[in-house]
Amino acid sequence: MNRSLLTLLSAPPTVADRTAEQHLAAVLAQGADIQGSVVELTGANGPFLAIHRPQQRGEGRGGVVLLHGRASSADSLEVIRPLRLGLAEAGWDTLALQLPPAYGYETAADWQARAAPIQARLQAGLAWLKGRELRKQIIVAHGESGAIALDFAASEAPPELQALVLVSATSAAPGGADDRAALGRLELPVLDIHAQRDPAAADAAAARHRAASNLAYRRVVITGALPDFRATADTLLARIRAWLAAQADGRAIDRAP
Repeated sequence: MNRSLLTLLSAPPTVADRTAEQHLAAVLAQGADIQGSVVELTGANGPFLAIHRPQQRGEGRGGVVLLHGRASSADSLEVIRPLRLGLAEAGWDTLALQLPPAYGYETAADWQARAAPIQARLQAGLAWLKGRELRKQIIVAHGESGAIALDFAASEAPPELQALVLVSATSAAPGGADDRAALGRLELPVLDIHAQRDPAAADAAAARHRAASNLAYRRVVITGALPDFRATADTLLARIRAWLAAQADGRAIDRAP
């Protein structure tokens, strides 16, 4: 199934986004290993898909919205799937959003140009979780989507949003000026976690670390990890789970009314 997703997402630019997502719906619907349910949400540019995985134990901690990076998907074997399943096992409902398809020739700048529709999808995902009475919400954003999520959290965060996790997030602009500006406005706890062997993500995180005035900001490096975290997915999950548990148990992220 995941090979089909990656093939779809690297399709020629003659295929319209909506047509691509209709094909994606069929692929997801036929997949026996999704371990979740496909839901249809509505953003600024119309319907889009997401994969919901209910929390698998205990009373439930809240809801996590996951944003994949460029040329990835809502069920990517790299980062997204391990986190959406692992965090559900830790007591979080997870909702992985399918973002607009990125074609093979596109750059990180092209992805950033989609910030508005991606943020609209993010808003819709958070609203969907709220509708399920999940009022303690977290955003986990990977790769190029990190800067988009950071800007959203700094400017449009609803009161239910409790924390932001950036996973090997790159900067929207050279030198990370936009990231620094967003961090200056941000009042949420931030976990900035990245692979050691991912130079672009490491440089961006270092710049954010220098700029961060938020006392709840923490930078974590996964030693030896490659950009896809394929061999270190368990470590990535463990670090995120531990940080979220510490924040929740200490009430540091309880800002909802």
